[in-house]
Amino acid sequence: MQWWGYSKEHGWVVMDRSVPTNTPGLQSDLLFFRCRDSTTYLEKRKNWEPPLYIYAPNYIRNLKPAASAEAAAEFESVKALWPEYQRQIQTEQREAKERAEAIRVEQERQQKAEESQRKAEERAKKKQLGLQS
Repeated sequence: MQWWGYSKEHGWVVMDRSVPTNTPGLQSDLLFFRCRDSTTYLEKRKNWEPPLYIYAPNYIRNLKPAASAEAAAEFESVKALWPEYQRQIQTEQREAKERAEAIRVEQERQQKAEESQRKAEERAKKKQLGLQS
């Protein structure tokens, strides 16, 4: 399930609706895939409207006949690469999740270490106070 469009800034773009951040109704930024250089980027949801982004069939239909035919052929070429684009998007999403999980695990480990250190210091302080009494 994809949304294909054209952006003056980015050229042909696709938004993969299977990516969680691209779920309709959310307030988060949208993840787009820029076809010309196989790059993903985030865009504010409020910017996802004409004239910044134009649904591909509407973009092609609104061009003059010669430009429309050229754009349609270019669009079909880009769409034919969707399986490759989809694999790249999925790989990037998986790697981002793995990085986020690694960060979460490290933060949790650090918090436990800090808590353990704090408790050890409290025990040492209590022992010292007990010995000095």
